[in-house]
Amino acid sequence: MSELKQRRNVSRVQSSTPAKQSHQATGDAVLTNRSAWWRIVIRIMLTLVALSICLSFLITETAFWGHKNKWTNWRNYIPRKQRVFTQLELLQYDGTNPEQPILLAIEGDVYDVTLGSGFYGPGSSYHLFAGRDASRAFGTNCLSRNDHLTHDTRGLSEGELAGIRGWHRLFDNHQRYVKVGVVSLDPIDPNSPIPPPCDGAKAKPV
Repeated sequence: MSELKQRRNVSRVQSSTPAKQSHQATGDAVLTNRSAWWRIVIRIMLTLVALSICLSFLITETAFWGHKNKWTNWRNYIPRKQRVFTQLELLQYDGTNPEQPILLAIEGDVYDVTLGSGFYGPGSSYHLFAGRDASRAFGTNCLSRNDHLTHDTRGLSEGELAGIRGWHRLFDNHQRYVKVGVVSLDPIDPNSPIPPPCDGAKAKPV
């Protein structure tokens, strides 16, 4: 009687094993099919992107149909450590040293504007923005007074402050410029005189 039970148990185990193997094989096949499907989708997408870039170069001579912003600037995809500059350190990057990049700051954020050296390099009309945070002048357009080449924005109108924010967004989303850090700005003495308004405001470059 004991031998009969053992034989029945062995028979059950043997009969269930093929079923388990078949179920596992089916699952493996499903996973394989899903993996193959995703590979096909990825290949199609990459092919379409490549074709779009090629057509864009043929038609617009740019990779992204003439669209330019920070996301089309390859330098933004290079991992870089954001540096903290003192105002004295930032001044060393005003473009007078050709071996150094040209940097400027607005509202404390520092941007590499070397590719805009025609605007911000030595001898250019807007070289005075290089190597410093002249946020006030970005709001007032006052380039003829040194006391406006400062981060002191006290006394500015809402429109002038909005102008500074607008220029800040422009630098932050520019196709050729890239943020490289921040500048530690000296605190403004609240008892110091507010720079007066000036005449001769000029437009600024992009």
